[in-house]
Amino acid sequence: MRSSVADIASGLAVLVMAGVFHAQSGDLEGVSLLFPRMLVIFMALGGIYLCGLGMLKGRKGGDAPQDDEPVAVGRVGIISAGAIAYVAIIPLLGFYLASALYLFGMSMVLGDASRGTRRKALASAAFTVVLCLSVWIGFAMLLGVPTPEGMLF
Repeated sequence: MRSSVADIASGLAVLVMAGVFHAQSGDLEGVSLLFPRMLVIFMALGGIYLCGLGMLKGRKGGDAPQDDEPVAVGRVGIISAGAIAYVAIIPLLGFYLASALYLFGMSMVLGDASRGTRRKALASAAFTVVLCLSVWIGFAMLLGVPTPEGMLF
């Protein structure tokens, strides 16, 4: 697939997702609408950027096919299964514990294997802690938005 076509397709997919998120946030109001609205705007701008980038590449011509790197089907399957499992375990473990497990696992799957397992695990743990703390501070502390609770947390 040519990179210009891939950019346009990706941009249109992001714009569709932004539209779906916008439609789903219709009954929110006040502070609870702030984050979804910012997310929709950010996604829409990214989608427009990708579409514009694809159109510029297509107009210039000479766009070489982008089949240099094969798709890692195994990783895609693991990430998809992990996302489904993540959604399923939130009611049991709670949002933060389920998120920490999911982020650590997916970071290990996507991490750079050339640096060794120990270094990849340390980087994954640091990423997980920083992201979970950022979400907790942003939602629970600053915005006062409750997160899903589970039986364990």
